[in-house]
Amino acid sequence: METMTAAKVVRKVRKRIEVSQEGLARLLNATKGAVQHWERGRNNPDLARLNALRQLCPAGAERKELDTLIKQTQSRLAPLPDLKPGDLKAGESGAAGTIGVPGGSFIYLRRENHKLQRQVTRLESLLQRRTEQLRILEDLATELQREMAKLKASYDVAPAAAPSAVAPTQE
Repeated sequence: METMTAAKVVRKVRKRIEVSQEGLARLLNATKGAVQHWERGRNNPDLARLNALRQLCPAGAERKELDTLIKQTQSRLAPLPDLKPGDLKAGESGAAGTIGVPGGSFIYLRRENHKLQRQVTRLESLLQRRTEQLRILEDLATELQREMAKLKASYDVAPAAAPSAVAPTQE
């Protein structure tokens, strides 16, 4: 059985769905050059694009190969240790403040989680600022509408109350 690489899988799936490299690039929101690099083995598509490619691929051998590639990519990006109940013990010797796990620790996952939490906090504060700005703009728009209505009402009343123009006299 031959070894499946990302390059071979991407090419097979592209041929299966019968699109050009440029067409696949458009479908995956990538560049034609990126697809060329994937098919030549220079780079590998990210997990999101692999999942998008999976959705495009009909059931069959190519889809199974793509599923295998996705699992390999997931395990490479975020390897999780094989844990059994009772293996997870807090305070084991290892890095300070980490959960001891045979064969490694969750330091990487904790860092990523911390980064994501900071990003969520920043986004929430940005959302609050934008919401406040939107509220201020809505108040200003309401005030402008009131002022326009007053001006329109005073304009409608003013011409009616003004004396009519005197017709020129004929001599």
